[in-house]
Amino acid sequence: MAFDSPISHQLCPLILWAASVAFANVTLVERRGRREPLDPRRQIEIRTVLESMPEAVVIVNTEGCIIDANAVAITLAGLNRERLIGMSMSSFARHMGDAEADRNVVPFQKPIIGRALAGEVVHGERRVVKPPPTGTPVQLVVSANPIRSENGEILGALVVARDVTELAHLQQRLADIDRHQAIGHVAAGIAHDFNNTLQTIAQAVAVLQLSPDRPLEERKVFLNMIENAVRRGAEVISRIRDYLRSGTNANSDVDVKSVLEDAVELTRPMWQAAQGVAVETNINPTPRIRGNQADLRRVFTNLIINSLQAMPNGGKLIVGCDESDRSVHVWVRDTGQGIAPELAKQIFNPYFTTKPGGTGLGLSGAQKILLGLGGNISFQSEPGKGTQFDIYLPKAADGKQ
Repeated sequence: MAFDSPISHQLCPLILWAASVAFANVTLVERRGRREPLDPRRQIEIRTVLESMPEAVVIVNTEGCIIDANAVAITLAGLNRERLIGMSMSSFARHMGDAEADRNVVPFQKPIIGRALAGEVVHGERRVVKPPPTGTPVQLVVSANPIRSENGEILGALVVARDVTELAHLQQRLADIDRHQAIGHVAAGIAHDFNNTLQTIAQAVAVLQLSPDRPLEERKVFLNMIENAVRRGAEVISRIRDYLRSGTNANSDVDVKSVLEDAVELTRPMWQAAQGVAVETNINPTPRIRGNQADLRRVFTNLIINSLQAMPNGGKLIVGCDESDRSVHVWVRDTGQGIAPELAKQIFNPYFTTKPGGTGLGLSGAQKILLGLGGNISFQSEPGKGTQFDIYLPKAADGKQ
């Protein structure tokens, strides 16, 4: 299942704009190719269409050189029209950022322009550029369409780029809000659990203070209680620290069994405090996978929290993992309210939520993370009976456990 970004939906009206511009520019490219003069009124019409578009628009010929651009593209590039027109797209890519310093520079010619000139329609590809003079990163969604003559001959390509920097920043802030909400759920339970740990220490210390002359063997019992309580407290703090640690793009070999056990322990105070909730674990040793441990911990924890919230009147939570062919299978199952059939197709959509105050980014973010690791997530649900989420992650190359 492909990750359905809300930014990609912004391109729907853009495609309609692109169609009208492409039609107008078939005439432009054909006439220029034959060195025929273009009717001034027709030229004004084409220029009006180009300049009315809110996106950056660049038109290239079959040699990959820019033959026209609108004002938005010129502003984005930081060049005047005379310098931009006639520039090759490879030179334009170098101008828009240093490929050696940042591999995420717009590589127009091969991945986008080359494909468009070969006849492919390219939709909504994400790129980050650093246009001069500031070099400030700009996030773009880029589409490209081949321009064809009446007999189907490719005359050039139309490239449309939308600046989605602000939208991407907003999406990141919403994702942070969703993460903080999950942290709040976990922290509320952890605080209660940690308070119990402190009470154990306080009670043991009080007994020792009341009877300082107890034999050493009796005092050892209470000292062991204190030591165990301190160890439990340290484990709680360690899990919280690991949960709060931001995921990075750096992947490593990950023990899924250990990460899933962490998620169960992080949510233990929640399901222990919930009335009528029974928890069953079937967490088996599995081969390691390539991934980011912090990201996976959050995915598993959020799925468990979702399941607990789906059982306000009690039920059963089942969490497990096992080896499955060339994958590692993780499942989280509940006997809660289930998901209505009319909502089932929307639950991985960004911003879709049925929770009051929810952001709708938990499951869509989880799907994005898992797809990025070459895995997938799916679910089965029956209203009134419960839901099971299944995650499959490819084993690491060496297959070690």
